[in-house]
Amino acid sequence: MVDNELLNAIEYLLDKKLELMENKFDEKFESVEKRFDSVEIQIKASERMLKNEIRNSEYLILDEVERVHNILEKHIHDTNKHLVG
Repeated sequence: MVDNELLNAIEYLLDKKLELMENKFDEKFESVEKRFDSVEIQIKASERMLKNEIRNSEYLILDEVERVHNILEKHIHDTNKHLVG
């Protein structure tokens, strides 16, 4: 009977140790999940910021193209500039 009590005590201790390890694992896993969520939020924010910067750059380029186009149009229609004198 002593062997059975010893085995039960060992089983109890191992169960407690396993429970502690599972709790630590769960805590670590939750911590990793929170960090992952934080990184995901940062990536999405960076993506939005970069898209806005690209869009603003595109608008600047289009504005410059339009400005140059207007200058060329004025030059084409200015007949005084084409006279050799």
